[in-house]
Amino acid sequence: MKLLSLYLHVPFCAKKCAYCDFASYHGRGTDWRRYFDEIATEIRLWSKETDFGLISETYRVRSLFIGGGTPTLVDANHIEKMIDACRGIAPFEDDVEITIEGNPGTLTPEKLAIYRRAGVNRLSLGAQSFDDGLLQSLGRIHTAAQIGQAVGMARDAGFDNINLDLMYALPEQGMDQWRDTLDAAIDLGVEHLSAYSLIVEPGTPMAARVASGTAIVPDDDAVNAMQRAAIDRLTVAGYRRYEISNYAKPGYECRHNLVYWNRGDYLGLGCAAHSLLGGHRFHNPDALDEYLSGGRRLDDTVLTPQDAMEETLMLSTRTVRGLDLAAWERAYGTPFARGRERALNAFERAGLVETGGGFLRLTTRGMEVQDAVVLELMGEM
Repeated sequence: MKLLSLYLHVPFCAKKCAYCDFASYHGRGTDWRRYFDEIATEIRLWSKETDFGLISETYRVRSLFIGGGTPTLVDANHIEKMIDACRGIAPFEDDVEITIEGNPGTLTPEKLAIYRRAGVNRLSLGAQSFDDGLLQSLGRIHTAAQIGQAVGMARDAGFDNINLDLMYALPEQGMDQWRDTLDAAIDLGVEHLSAYSLIVEPGTPMAARVASGTAIVPDDDAVNAMQRAAIDRLTVAGYRRYEISNYAKPGYECRHNLVYWNRGDYLGLGCAAHSLLGGHRFHNPDALDEYLSGGRRLDDTVLTPQDAMEETLMLSTRTVRGLDLAAWERAYGTPFARGRERALNAFERAGLVETGGGFLRLTTRGMEVQDAVVLELMGEM
């Protein structure tokens, strides 16, 4: 049996954050029931014979990730019913990883108990910062104190696998504030931390602030210094960096995200959800109303070998493990280094890439310029 991961998108939120360009919608509480009815319909369709055959006869589900939006905003019974329905798509592995994303300000003991009953065993909280001023400027609805309270509630509910999302390179954020946030997260003893640099996305309120000069983001040197500070502090605290933005205590790497970086098969359900299944890439519409009207499986594309090679290079070099050179040759019929000798030698001399144990990987410095390294190597394909 092949392994499959499921992603379910819950697009509702209490308030749109200043930096957010995701498919998320606030003030649409009257659409919750209708939305989950539509997801139930989509799940039933995938539970039957499809263009990919009967999924249940081909796959077992290794991970399920419920993202958003803010999934913990909605009635937890919707979440439980959605998870139960997914068991009709394909059998779940005995140790399936089931993650739900949430905002610390939306959790209650009652919701957490329902998630546990439904099989959720991993909680990912959008903490972002432990500085109340920065949280307010980002448009977050929670306070720093509520992060610790949420982790405490989750522990009481039986969660022993918790992630906190943290953000750096925020407007007006100094290194001391970033180190304080790292220390506060470490002190909570969570098993996993994701540390992301702010990306100023076009069309967001944050982009308008930056364009007007009312918000000033750190320069590249400051961004890299913050990333290195995270690596240093988290390593000392017992977290291992296993992907550009992700750190885990041993054994707590996020299985679901590893599927993305290793180009495993995954099926996305709900509006804006993307899929890679049987060599096809497709997605559902980003617009909530279009999804509610039955829009499904847009831009279905059969990936070419070139597409697959580029994706493999781009995604694998995000990981500390790196690109499996033997797997590349098996998949694409040629050694990775062939025709790229000059570029690889230049990157090695510059301290950006290294090889060993059958893998090509980016160094810490190389990860800071991953896009440029990958684009150069793609140009040799």
